[in-house]
Amino acid sequence: MLKHESTTTKSKRNTSKQQADKQDKQTILLRHIQMWRQSQLVYTPYAATLLSENTTLDDNGQPHPETASTTPLFLPSSFPAVIRAQDNMKTICEMERRLREAQADDALADIRRQRRVIQGLWQFKKINVSGTGNRPNTRMLTLYNRINVKVLRCADRYRRARAALVTLDPNGQWQERLKVLQNEDIRGPGKEPDDRSSNSRFEPSWIWLVSRVVSNGETEDEFNESMRVEWAKARARMMRWNEEYQIIQEEMRRVLAYMEWKASWWEQQATLRKDASLEILHGVVAYAYKQAYIARQMAARCAAAWLPECVKLGLAPLWAADWMETEPEKNLSAMPMTGEEEREVLSQEENLDFEEEHSDEENNREIDDLFEYDD
Repeated sequence: MLKHESTTTKSKRNTSKQQADKQDKQTILLRHIQMWRQSQLVYTPYAATLLSENTTLDDNGQPHPETASTTPLFLPSSFPAVIRAQDNMKTICEMERRLREAQADDALADIRRQRRVIQGLWQFKKINVSGTGNRPNTRMLTLYNRINVKVLRCADRYRRARAALVTLDPNGQWQERLKVLQNEDIRGPGKEPDDRSSNSRFEPSWIWLVSRVVSNGETEDEFNESMRVEWAKARARMMRWNEEYQIIQEEMRRVLAYMEWKASWWEQQATLRKDASLEILHGVVAYAYKQAYIARQMAARCAAAWLPECVKLGLAPLWAADWMETEPEKNLSAMPMTGEEEREVLSQEENLDFEEEHSDEENNREIDDLFEYDD
């Protein structure tokens, strides 16, 4: 906190009272560090080596008051691995591990609490302050920045505690709860005002999903009250996605079933018309079977595109067995026909060829008659 105050007030001119308060805080911190050094040298004698290398100490081995906020404490997590592996250091290292784990849990609880305050602040601003002028909006923005500084301070405390845990217990079970905290993870509990993602694609940050340790400043009822709406939204999204997971497979099956029905429907239309010449009937039959072939090829292409994805996801739809070895053809060749349909088409072709031959003979005979008349 002293480091943050020194950086934020560096460009401002402090009053005499502010300077005196800052000096008192530094003196109190220095007194705590001095008391800490006496106990530290008893339980961790190796810290004396690190203290001698610290250039910020005065002649008496104590830090300067103005640099008390930047003086390292030299906890066991900062010792080399060889020193931490000694038998007399295991108990001290275990104490710091427990301290750091509780520190990380408290930091996460503080981040969640401050984020709930920010969410309530934005809702209050949207309902009561927006549109009332620049002065109220500036006050709300100043209050937001003040709370956001607290959030960043808690995030820094969490990262420091987690870094110490990585050093002290790199394979501990704490890694299942205490993950790496990125800047984009500090959000929630709901959607941010500038979040343009749809509700179906929104995912809450992991800081709201981790198992929680109740601290003194946060009660169970308070947390449940703030998260009840978000839990209901997340549950509705989960149920919706489960429904879509089942519907998408049924839609795939219905597309293939419709294409099969459409192909059979076109084949039935091929023999319905009887009141036309053989040339027209032959064209109608060819067109109908061409459309049936196209429908079956579309179904085969859909199955060829969907089945590999289903296999990757471990799905086994009921319709997959009928289309597992089906591949779409590249050329539009004639579809196979039944025996009765093939005989009908052949008979129509023979009749058409017979009529074409007779029509050619009649045309030749008429041409010969014309030449004989001219002669």
